[in-house]
Amino acid sequence: MKRRRATPTYLIVILAIFVIGIFICIIGMNKAILSSAQLSGVEIARRFAANEMNYNKENEAVLNTLEIGLRPGNRPEDIPSWLREYLEYLCDATGIQNVEAYASIDGKIVAATYWEGGASFESEQTEWYQKAIEADGDVIYTDAYTDVRLQSTVVTMAKQIEGTEDVVALDIYPGQMNASQKIENMPERCNYFLCDSKGTLVYSIIQNGSPEDAQCWFDGLFGEIKNGVHDDCRSYTVGVDGLKRGVYYYQLDNGMYSVITIPYEELLKGTVNIQRMFAFMLIVFVGVVAAFLIRDQLKARKERLYDDIVRVLGNSYYALYLIDLKTDEYSMLKGSDFVRKELEQTGRYSDLLRVASMIVDEDSYKDFTESFAIENMRELVQKRVRDFGGDIRRKFNHEYRWVHVQMLYDESLQNDKVVLCFKDVNEAKERDLSRMKLLRESLESVEKMAKSKNMFFSNMSHDMRTPLNGIIGLARLSLSREENEEHMRDSMNKILALSSQLLELINDILEISKIEQGKLEISGYDFNLQESLEEQIEVFKIQAGAEHKNFSASLDIEDACVRGDWRRTQQVLNNLLSNAFKFTGKNGTISLSVHEIKEVNGRYRKYQFIVSDTGIGMSREFLKKVYEPFERETRFGAANVAGTGLGMAIVHNLVIQMAGTIEIDSELGKGSTITVTLPFLPGTEKKPEEKREQPLETADLSGYRVLLAEDNEINMEISTELLKMYGLDVTQAWNGKEAVELFREMGEGFFDIILMDMQMPVMNGCEAARQIRAMKRPDAATIPIIAVTANAFSEDIAATRNAGMNAHISKPIDFEIFRKTVESLLKDRKNSRTGKEENSNETDQKI
Repeated sequence: MKRRRATPTYLIVILAIFVIGIFICIIGMNKAILSSAQLSGVEIARRFAANEMNYNKENEAVLNTLEIGLRPGNRPEDIPSWLREYLEYLCDATGIQNVEAYASIDGKIVAATYWEGGASFESEQTEWYQKAIEADGDVIYTDAYTDVRLQSTVVTMAKQIEGTEDVVALDIYPGQMNASQKIENMPERCNYFLCDSKGTLVYSIIQNGSPEDAQCWFDGLFGEIKNGVHDDCRSYTVGVDGLKRGVYYYQLDNGMYSVITIPYEELLKGTVNIQRMFAFMLIVFVGVVAAFLIRDQLKARKERLYDDIVRVLGNSYYALYLIDLKTDEYSMLKGSDFVRKELEQTGRYSDLLRVASMIVDEDSYKDFTESFAIENMRELVQKRVRDFGGDIRRKFNHEYRWVHVQMLYDESLQNDKVVLCFKDVNEAKERDLSRMKLLRESLESVEKMAKSKNMFFSNMSHDMRTPLNGIIGLARLSLSREENEEHMRDSMNKILALSSQLLELINDILEISKIEQGKLEISGYDFNLQESLEEQIEVFKIQAGAEHKNFSASLDIEDACVRGDWRRTQQVLNNLLSNAFKFTGKNGTISLSVHEIKEVNGRYRKYQFIVSDTGIGMSREFLKKVYEPFERETRFGAANVAGTGLGMAIVHNLVIQMAGTIEIDSELGKGSTITVTLPFLPGTEKKPEEKREQPLETADLSGYRVLLAEDNEINMEISTELLKMYGLDVTQAWNGKEAVELFREMGEGFFDIILMDMQMPVMNGCEAARQIRAMKRPDAATIPIIAVTANAFSEDIAATRNAGMNAHISKPIDFEIFRKTVESLLKDRKNSRTGKEENSNETDQKI
């Protein structure tokens, strides 16, 4: 049955109330702040108005002084000169300037400065004259107007001269006042306006925005002021800068208006943090409500999913029983045809087990009754085991099939109730059993391989200990004998032979490891098969003569120029011929025959290599596993013959990689014949080039400085002595970091070459080489660096190249190769330096 949950609308109502409450609080707080700002703004406007009034008082004092000086008893003969002198004195003494003084005497204009057309000017018709006469001795102010002479905004102050019909006047040019002093005293980003009683701007200070067309904008604002719009604290205007601004004003005694506008951002700056707090609270509350809503939706979805799962389970299981663990009763939710005939819809759990005994396999029934007994299920429920089950065999129409029985428990069920489910899993079970059988067989194969490896390690241990025992014994014998050059030389030669044998064993192990890891590489390049084989045959002819064995070779090759991997081909032939020599006694015969197999219309050329010997041969049993790693014939063997059992495994893998075939025919005591067939692409014949290279002469290395990085004391001692034998000056470094620091400290050009071990503590060789190459010194990029390492794989060599090294010498060191490499790099460095000096001299001569 599906269950529905009512949507928690109360959460939405609470959210709406909370949001409305926050907005009411913000609006109320803003109103209180704006009311306070109204008082502050009017006070600021009044303060600026007081400044204007003080300025006007100063000008009124000047005007009164002029009036007294122009009375009939005090009037000077040259009034214009007297006015000019007084204004100059006034400017020097008080700093008052930007005023113009004049008077109407007997109907004519008398001014401190020349008036063009003043003689015909009718002063009695002017506003200032008429207002002054009407004021009867009081100072009057005109509204702002544009001065005809200077084309500037001007306000005229005038006063009747006592005892006459004459009037003295001062023109004030407020637009030329120093506005910077007012800006310093103004609130941040505020604008100030001074206008006359009609709204004409006397001057304005606009801190943010363009003052152009300010009069046009102010006309609208002044109309709002006259209508009382801005007596309300919540009123605002949009300034010339586009900002929402509060408007505050004060009217002066002379009828002028002092108006100041303050951005709402400044007025409400103090509420920003509070509004942010409210916004944060709102976001948190909305998030909580959303979380509750989402959780409710997820629960509803989970319940719907639960109902769907129950329905799916009903379809997946052929039988479902609800078991009450308290009353030991069952309720049949779904049952098979056989059980429905035998049982009621509800009943005792023991009856269900009784019916199960009729259809469950005897071997399975005991485990079934023990696992799903009431006591055991109660214990599982107490431990909160939600899923418990197993597989049994159950009879369906006279056929036994695998069935999975599962006990399901969940807290959503009533207390102490579980669901017992039965599902047909015969096909899956049969597959699992088949896999188990396969795994068992694979395990047996692995165990067999492990035994084979154990045998290999046992044999390898023997084969490696044999040359090691010889080396150790010969070394001890040499130390115990009295100094004898002949015995010492003999011991050293034997130690070298045994060391070579040990190195061969290690190389075979490394080669088979690369094969197992899939890192075996087959290259393709052009080479002459005939010439390559002849060179290889000469080596084995020398070995045959030294071991008193007969060796013959025949080559039947028509197309000698091929494309393939001669190095891998040579490795195959070396392994086969080495085995033939190894297992063939004195006066035995070893032969190699190579002939070309002609194919019509074939893309590849095939060549057959046959290696035969008259040695000890191999048994038929061993031939079945001759290509398996770690296997070798142990029933019969030649004395003093060592091997890893890897040679033929390596050969087989190489032949397969090169798309060839290999066949072995052998018999104990009669020898072996191995036939290898390899395909090659046709190659391009190269013209023989004249060898212009001169043999490398033994260079005089005296005086060259070498930085030797090596962490092993014995290797350090050997390498140091060897280098000193060639006259080199050696500086030792015991890790990569020490090598980098020595190179940096010794300065440019001190070292001529660096020998770098790869695996060292603190810093390895590759990282040390990179840091040296990265130094901003000319020699850091050119100094030869040789990698000396026991890692001889191609990826290891590539790593040294990527690190900026010039050459790679593998351990154990071949001292002849070591000497030639050092000499060659030092010689190249010397030639490079000589070439640079010659080029420098040529340049100097040209200059």
